[in-house]
Amino acid sequence: MSMETETPARGRRLIVLLPLLIFLGLAALFLTQLLSGRDTSEVPSALIGLPAPQTNLPPLEGMKLPGLDSRQFAGKVTLVNVFASWCGPCRDEHPVLLALSQDKRFVMAALNYKDQ
Repeated sequence: MSMETETPARGRRLIVLLPLLIFLGLAALFLTQLLSGRDTSEVPSALIGLPAPQTNLPPLEGMKLPGLDSRQFAGKVTLVNVFASWCGPCRDEHPVLLALSQDKRFVMAALNYKDQ
């Protein structure tokens, strides 16, 4: 057996084993994250414990709708929803948000995205 035939065979073996090695590496990474004991329901955020950022969106020209100013929501629980009529999940959540809008404990504001 010459060195020339041994090298292509070794290269083919490496190509065959590479997907398996990548899979095992990813499985090990996922397993360590799963067994880390970290609370997976907690979403880390840089804004937790800080006041909401000030927002001032003036009304659009030609529209009879008011703008959005975060000072209007001071001291209130406010839900700002960004939606679009062409968005499937937005249509699914619409009945829930309508029901929630009837609850006087909440203030709701909505921003329509890429619609007329």
